[in-house]
Amino acid sequence: MTIVARAKNRSASGSIDGERRHAGSAQPRRHSVARAYASLLESLTKTPSGLRLPSERALAAELGISRHSVRAAFRHLHETHGVARMTGSGSYNVPPTRPRAPEDAAGHQPDVGVLDVLEARHILEPALAALATSRARSDDFTRIGERLEAVLTETEPGRYKKAGYEMWLEIARATRNPLLVAMYRMLMECRAGLGWERLRGMSTDSGQRDEQRRLAEQIWTALHARDHERARLLTMERTRNMLRAAAEIDGEARSGMHEA
Repeated sequence: MTIVARAKNRSASGSIDGERRHAGSAQPRRHSVARAYASLLESLTKTPSGLRLPSERALAAELGISRHSVRAAFRHLHETHGVARMTGSGSYNVPPTRPRAPEDAAGHQPDVGVLDVLEARHILEPALAALATSRARSDDFTRIGERLEAVLTETEPGRYKKAGYEMWLEIARATRNPLLVAMYRMLMECRAGLGWERLRGMSTDSGQRDEQRRLAEQIWTALHARDHERARLLTMERTRNMLRAAAEIDGEARSGMHEA
């Protein structure tokens, strides 16, 4: 047998062995994912609305399987059940929002609930804060500070809420990115469509409102100091507070109650 023929023979033999090994390893992994998914479903039935599910690390240790398998089970759970994933915090049992209607050809806003808006804020605002620290000019800080003053002093819930969005619109403008500005405008219009006047919860709870105001002031300070990491983390904490509050309430509140 020639060298080329022997090489081909070894290659074919190795390929067959590899396929056998792959087939043998795929079955245990499917079993591990199924076990993790069944465990998550059981946890979902026992976890009250708004509370966190077991972490990937904890579930992998409990079942004695890889985190890769647990992560696959979590992905399937997110697709099939009312579970919200919050970056840096974990997965939470939340009731499903009302069905979405796609944006039509005329450019009308999509049919959204407050959780949709809050999830978008949780993703978008930390990125806006981080980018604005490197691009904002002195006049941007002045305008952001003026909006912050309204957040700190406004007492009427609807105007207080609107002031918070207007502050973040100014931060979006400070990024000098017109697409980000347009995205935040759309987010703000969706929120306005839910009705500013229908607000209560964090905007009327003095303790929660004061905490959100404190965070807003610290975000402005971090922006002015051009500390992008602190600005990003403070913003994530603030939006996470809103998401947690929204996840703990019933379907009535999801029409537009708990945010700040």
